[in-house]
Amino acid sequence: MKHVVKGMLLMMLCVLVLAGCGSSVTDKTANKAKLVAAATEFPNADLLVSADSVQQSLQAADLLIIDARPASAYAAGHVPGAINLQHSAFWTKGSGLKDTDTLAAQLGAAGITREQKIVIYDNTTASWGAAGRIFWMLEYLGCTDVHILDGGWDKWAADGRPTQSAAVTRAAATFTPSVQGSLKATSSKIASRLFDNDFAVIDTRTDEEFSGWQLYGETRGGHIPRAVNLPYAWYYNTDKSTIRYQQLKAMLESRGITPDKEVTAYCTAGIRSGYAYFLLRLMGYAKCSNYDASAWDWADNTSYPMDKATNYADAVYPAWVKALIDYHKPGSTSAAPPQYAYDRNHKYVIFETQWGSFEDMAKGWADNSYLLGHIPGAIHSNSDVYENGYPRWFLLPDAELKTALGSMGITPDTTVVVYSDSNIFAARLWWILKYAGVTDVRFMNGGIQGWQAAGYPTETTINNPVATTYTGATKPALLATTSYVASVYNTTAKMVDVRAGSEYAGMISGYGYVVNKGRIPGAVWAYNADDSAGIYVDGDATLRSYEEVKSLWSSRGIDFGQETIFYCGSGYRSALAYLYAHLMGYTNIRNYSDGWEGWSTNYVEDATYLASPSVPGSTDGWRQDLSGRPVATGGL
Repeated sequence: MKHVVKGMLLMMLCVLVLAGCGSSVTDKTANKAKLVAAATEFPNADLLVSADSVQQSLQAADLLIIDARPASAYAAGHVPGAINLQHSAFWTKGSGLKDTDTLAAQLGAAGITREQKIVIYDNTTASWGAAGRIFWMLEYLGCTDVHILDGGWDKWAADGRPTQSAAVTRAAATFTPSVQGSLKATSSKIASRLFDNDFAVIDTRTDEEFSGWQLYGETRGGHIPRAVNLPYAWYYNTDKSTIRYQQLKAMLESRGITPDKEVTAYCTAGIRSGYAYFLLRLMGYAKCSNYDASAWDWADNTSYPMDKATNYADAVYPAWVKALIDYHKPGSTSAAPPQYAYDRNHKYVIFETQWGSFEDMAKGWADNSYLLGHIPGAIHSNSDVYENGYPRWFLLPDAELKTALGSMGITPDTTVVVYSDSNIFAARLWWILKYAGVTDVRFMNGGIQGWQAAGYPTETTINNPVATTYTGATKPALLATTSYVASVYNTTAKMVDVRAGSEYAGMISGYGYVVNKGRIPGAVWAYNADDSAGIYVDGDATLRSYEEVKSLWSSRGIDFGQETIFYCGSGYRSALAYLYAHLMGYTNIRNYSDGWEGWSTNYVEDATYLASPSVPGSTDGWRQDLSGRPVATGGL
């Protein structure tokens, strides 16, 4: 019996031991991170991981989470277990990353090894690419299991996921680098490859930096020649998750950034471009790098070329306008915005422009964006004020135009900023003021959308102009009249049509109040410049890169070797094209303000005339007789 009991006890002990062993194995398996791709369609989908999988792996012993935000943001709350690293600790302005030994010592002191599974996050659009910069640095140093949290802190917090405020530190470790030199671009490498067809450069900075504004102490403004502008803000959805495969593929490949090329990215200090590097890796690009010294380095070396828009300062940006307002506030001590040479007593006016009066808005006929919210102090400019009315909408004769500008409170030396939720409306008023002789006219790129995206306040107060007398002298060289076009269209000038293709071909007039169809003979079609066409403007309502527009024009044979006259239906779309050409520095350009309507039609006011359903575009009270000037139709 004693032996039986002993045997049973021994068997029970074995069972308990085996059960304990099994439990231990299960715990170890559960204690490993199980990261899941946030979007499986990417070629390297595992690099971008979902918040669900990170949250489920918070207790994993093999996972290191890096919060790349500023220390103050980290202290206010972070993902549980995350340590805090700032990318700025690892590089020097103008020269890029510190030496490898220093980096290894810094990373080791933070408890990081090359073999760890690492997830990095930041606060997305507000971070300037901090997570991407650290991701790139770790891959450059040989880490092979690095990931970025999709949506970053923004989406993590918005989704109500767990957080902690207590700081986390890790025991020091040994970081042994294995440098991947091809991932780090240098100025000399870029210079040697710059004009090769299998090499591409991405500029991740804003429109204004690319065009020429020096915002962060660069010694020269502009961009690396042939660089493609893909601003960092474009890389995220509205919920701060990274844009998905098809959208990113279209963004890159439509601009010639294809997987068969070697691609490098840059910005001011290699931070925003660090995230572009991450996206290239996510997309499976085999040869990609980050120019970490970036514009601070390139601009310092005057032997390297930089391109910029000659008249870039005429297209301002929301932060410039905010600085203008702050500079002119009573008692202000703030600095003047760049490229603004006036004292605090100088007069300035901001106009929001669209068609329609406040009465039209109240009746639902006109765009009411101004009433919904506008830049503080901005005045609404109804386009009716400087045009001759339905159904023509031609620019007023000079004397009447000056009266209209006086009613808007403008003098020739007033600084005027124009914006709209429609780029063609803003460009139209910008061009009119330039033509009228206003010395300093600025187009605010991005409109109210850009202002709000920058986080600046709006108001709904209706601001009225203080009327004055306008005494400026018009600039006839900016305007092509119908008689002028008739004298040069088939001889010394190149006519550029920026209407829709179906308008150019004579299939439609393009307007519900215009009868006649066709184009000016010999005109070159340069795509539809309307906002809705998405050719001349980007999805964020900013102007398309002027280099892309220049390339588009070049593909249509437009080289400005002769006087170039832009036209559309009645001067709006053509004003936007004119603005681009002006920013590029071309001076042999005109806007045919009366456009196709003025060329094709003699308008005769006739109270007895009634519109006919059989004549599309006909209007009560107006006969639209053919002008007798030559007309062409047909393919593009």
